[in-house]
Amino acid sequence: LRARAEELGVAIPQAHLLIHANVAAADDEARDRDLATVMRQIVLCERMGIEVGVIHPGGDHPATLDAERAERARRIESFARLAGHAAQHGVALAVENMTDSARATRGALGQRRFGATIPELHELIDAVGADNVGICLDVGHGNVQGLDMAESVRQCGDRLIALHIQDNDGSRDQHLAPTRGSIDWEAGIAALREIGFEGIFNLEIPGERGLPVDLTLKRMEGVLAATQWLLSR
Repeated sequence: LRARAEELGVAIPQAHLLIHANVAAADDEARDRDLATVMRQIVLCERMGIEVGVIHPGGDHPATLDAERAERARRIESFARLAGHAAQHGVALAVENMTDSARATRGALGQRRFGATIPELHELIDAVGADNVGICLDVGHGNVQGLDMAESVRQCGDRLIALHIQDNDGSRDQHLAPTRGSIDWEAGIAALREIGFEGIFNLEIPGERGLPVDLTLKRMEGVLAATQWLLSR
């Protein structure tokens, strides 16, 4: 695959590691299994020339405050292990911001989910203390949380190393093309320029699937046109 990409002049600088990995799980066997899978994928990233691997912070809904503190400790330990492994293979880890649980959840923090705010991601990165760990800002997740894109970008600052670009109406994670939801894209892109972000404008828009092929192609033409317009502002 790498050879074919090189033939086509295609670069793959960013990839998503195991989407459902829970490296903070209370179940030791499940946590170790996910850690092992992510470590194998980091090696594959090196072989593919992928520089940044996006990963979720993981976690459940602990029933007690003590259990929540134990989960945070497991998360820090797991990310420290992953960061060390990734550094050996020339890969950076980008921790993605999440959304709180939409369902009625009872536990120590109720519907709260770790990583749904940017300061929590900074807290994790500070605790891990590794230079190759940064932030992946999913602007759609932020919109669901009621976070302004421009402000979120500024909060990430120089730790922003990856983007998930998608839109929604704020009610749920819809993964629509930019300008089809309620995100203020002009202000958000201005903030990206303000902080000097030089990474890729990575579209994550599976919400545009499901149309007939001809309509899908027209929709993608519209996506590219909208993206080019936004980036030229």
